[in-house]
Amino acid sequence: MIARRGALRAACLGVLLVVLLGALGPAARAQGPRVLLAEIDGAVDRSTLDYVIEAIDEARRGGYAALVLRFDTPGGGLAETLEIASRMVQAQDLPILGFVGPVGAHSVSAGTILLMSTDLAAMAPGTSIGSVQPVTVGPTGVEPVTDSKIINFVVEKLREQLVLHGRNPDLATRFVVENLNVNASEALALGAIEIVAPTVRDFLDQADGRDILVSSDNTTYKSFSNLDFAAAEIVTFSPSARVAFLALLSDPLIASLLMILGIYSLIFGLSAPGHGAEIGGVILILLALIGLGFSVDPVALFLIVLGIVLIIVELKTPGFGAFGVGGVVAMVLGAVFLAPLRPPEFVVSPEYQILFLVLLVTPTAAFGAFLLFALYKVLEIRRRKPTVGAIIGETATAADPIRAGETGYVTYHGELWQAVPDEDLPAGATVHIHSMDGIVLRVSPRPSPLPSPPAWHRWVDRFRPRRPKTGNP
Repeated sequence: MIARRGALRAACLGVLLVVLLGALGPAARAQGPRVLLAEIDGAVDRSTLDYVIEAIDEARRGGYAALVLRFDTPGGGLAETLEIASRMVQAQDLPILGFVGPVGAHSVSAGTILLMSTDLAAMAPGTSIGSVQPVTVGPTGVEPVTDSKIINFVVEKLREQLVLHGRNPDLATRFVVENLNVNASEALALGAIEIVAPTVRDFLDQADGRDILVSSDNTTYKSFSNLDFAAAEIVTFSPSARVAFLALLSDPLIASLLMILGIYSLIFGLSAPGHGAEIGGVILILLALIGLGFSVDPVALFLIVLGIVLIIVELKTPGFGAFGVGGVVAMVLGAVFLAPLRPPEFVVSPEYQILFLVLLVTPTAAFGAFLLFALYKVLEIRRRKPTVGAIIGETATAADPIRAGETGYVTYHGELWQAVPDEDLPAGATVHIHSMDGIVLRVSPRPSPLPSPPAWHRWVDRFRPRRPKTGNP
């Protein structure tokens, strides 16, 4: 017995050791440096700002050695660009590298400011940067900004970034005022970038062993020595559903279409209420406002409040279901925008973010599914043909003996009905329902006589050919 116990303990310890080795094995293999790669394609807008904020937070929380931003952008909003540049400088414990690529890509206007705001900048051969003069988009098209106040402001902001990262500060005036455009080799010669590399992998290999210093006026914001990127694993960043949805709404064409559809839906809903068009119009207009640059959080909170109000209205005044469906849609959209809590206001794990989203969306989706099911059943009942009078001609069973002309009870489909027979009925007799007088049935042990055909039917019968009688005379 003792030997068996010893063998059992040894086996348990062996299984436990295997499990621990299996759990520690991936962690041991993942001890090498990792670099997070985020890609900025298309115009720089509010969704780009949220995208970069999430990428910086993920790189810091995930223990990445650096964040690489790959640029291929025609530019974008000045306010979002300056906010992104400020966020990069504030990430004091994270090296942020900028790369313009692949071959044929460009990072002009706001993209140049962002590249100059990275801690280490590189360009692939065949790429270009420059043309930083601000422009406005109006009824007459794209027009350059010539106001000296705005031009000087942009020049100064770009010069600050060049000085912070040890690059040629004279390029600020040439990029903004002269709209200078340079390729990779020219940018390297002018001191705008530090490395020319065809790929991100080659960029990291050349950055290996370098030092980074971000400082100005005897103030050091970042300092990294002997970067270890030679064998770093490159991991592509995946944004949250919120950022992906926000990027879709930020497309000018989609935002304009949502605004037009929302306005027309609102007009139709107000002119012909009861179909839910006005609710859909309000939701579409709110989504269009987000895409046009309005602050996301207030609109998302308003969507959730609107959804709660619409659901309460649906519960208090049940009808076609438009309020309930609109409320569910509004709450789900608001949850998508609010669920991924962003830093620095909320520093939480991705698991908690997913749990928060599930806990918020699941009850709403469940209620929406129940509401749609109830709405389907109501519509199904409304489509049915009226069943009044269908009981006529059916059979029932006498529950007790009933005298003729007196009221008794009969059983019909398991239910007790008051009935008046035209003959005496014993208990258990089968009767036929001839008519209804309110809730009282008129019954008889004999079936109901067939209704006489209409006069036109009898007139047609006179002209039908008669079949000859057959048989013995």
